[in-house]
Amino acid sequence: MLLMYWAMTEEFTEIEKEILSGYFSSIEEDVFSITNLPEVTKAALFARYSRSPKSIRRLFLDEFYDNEMVSDQSRQGVARAQGLFSRVLADYGDDSVAQLGSIHFSFENISNIATKVLERPRLMSYLEQSTRYIPYDLLDSNGKFRYYTPPELQGDDPLAFSNAMDELFVEYAALSKEVMARLLQDGATSSEDSPLQRATLRAAALDATRGLLPASTKSNVGVYGSAQAFEALTLHLLAHPLMEIQRLGASLQRQLYSQIPSLVSRLDRNDRRDPWVKYLSDTRHISTRRELKGATNSDPLEDDDCLTGELGCRVRLISFDTDGERRVASGILFEMTQLSAAQIDRYLDSITAIELDHLFEGYIGERLNRRHRPSRAFERSRYLFEIETDYGAFRDLQRHRMLNISWQTLTMDLGSYASSRLKTKEKVRYQKALEAPLELHARIDERYGSDISAYLVPMAYRVRFQIEANARELMHLIELRSQPQGHESYREVAQLLFKAISKVARHQRISSSMLHVDLSDGSLGRRDSIKREIDKAERSI
Repeated sequence: MLLMYWAMTEEFTEIEKEILSGYFSSIEEDVFSITNLPEVTKAALFARYSRSPKSIRRLFLDEFYDNEMVSDQSRQGVARAQGLFSRVLADYGDDSVAQLGSIHFSFENISNIATKVLERPRLMSYLEQSTRYIPYDLLDSNGKFRYYTPPELQGDDPLAFSNAMDELFVEYAALSKEVMARLLQDGATSSEDSPLQRATLRAAALDATRGLLPASTKSNVGVYGSAQAFEALTLHLLAHPLMEIQRLGASLQRQLYSQIPSLVSRLDRNDRRDPWVKYLSDTRHISTRRELKGATNSDPLEDDDCLTGELGCRVRLISFDTDGERRVASGILFEMTQLSAAQIDRYLDSITAIELDHLFEGYIGERLNRRHRPSRAFERSRYLFEIETDYGAFRDLQRHRMLNISWQTLTMDLGSYASSRLKTKEKVRYQKALEAPLELHARIDERYGSDISAYLVPMAYRVRFQIEANARELMHLIELRSQPQGHESYREVAQLLFKAISKVARHQRISSSMLHVDLSDGSLGRRDSIKREIDKAERSI
């Protein structure tokens, strides 16, 4: 009997090797990257790859390489790719191929309200300008502070809005400098006066005063994602009630057409775009305009299961799997054995608590750092939390993409947070500045609605949100966000989440596996991370 086999190792001519070397990182190896090709061509290559017996290098040579385009790599294979996507996307409706082409976008000078809308889908990678490391006391080229004025405002309201924002920024600039000077003076009694010490204290001062920055503060966001994710994002932006967000959607659509038109061609189809935008707009309109008789959102969380921190952050564990640890144990055994679910259940019924402890300990292993996390069995146990914390901390927590997260519109109803690093006189000034926009906020809210009035709200004010996550993702979030270099308010949220799992859910085996939770007060905790940045900068000189 003659056995036939197909060797994946290919041979290329010298001419083919020369061509391939311009587009592939290796000609011989089985693992390599694709370079110097337009995104649409790379996406089309992968789309054909799944339905062809050829290797991707041979596929490129046979179907996509155009020797007449050799002098213009930026257009290589584009004509072939456009034809392919026209058939696959338009004629066959195969959405998955739009996941194969990705692109980077920057959104600049947008409000912090807009940044949360951009990041809400959580299907892409985001990098957002920090309010913790960058002082916002400088004026732009027009002599204005960096905030966005919503164009919906009419009459005298834009001027009133600008005056209120200017007052907040002026107080932020003055108070951050004063806190910085005071921290430096307090540290002058020590023998150390170094770039590390000054950078640490400067960061602490910005942390303490960032709550004065309003949600209208401008920011820059970098986004990387697939064509399909950007298509979905565009539809959500276009359906949003705020003019700022709608304009971002229109700008994004134009840029997508100019960069990857074949991958987002359906955005130009009225039978797809317009009905979908209308659906999103209509459902949001209905859900946001429905009033519940006698209901108010001004009452903070208060019940037996609510945990409150010293800074006023509140966490309530709404629901959880009461048998969560047994679910995790079942997942562990399923991975480790060839037993069925029924056999595993019978086994778990037969073992002692100590034996169950040993099962967890063996699965968790020796976690030398927080990046050493147990495997997928920890995803079996789920938790739903309701949280109230300042908007500044929420901005950082919201970016965890594995969470199922939803939040309410930012208001001034739930009170505000003041840093523990502020002295009594500083807190008085801080609170006075926070309360200054109250009357204008009420007026704007009555005239234009809560979506517009949210622009006015300083980030120190609390927002209510819910997160649903499994034990594995919570291990990542809690250990990361409780580190001493983190901001004190989101550190407090992380610590309360940990305590809820341990004390409310009583999942001691799960909580005890979170070995790298930091429950300290984290005083000036960013010193180590700042030292690493300074050392790195000095080595590069």
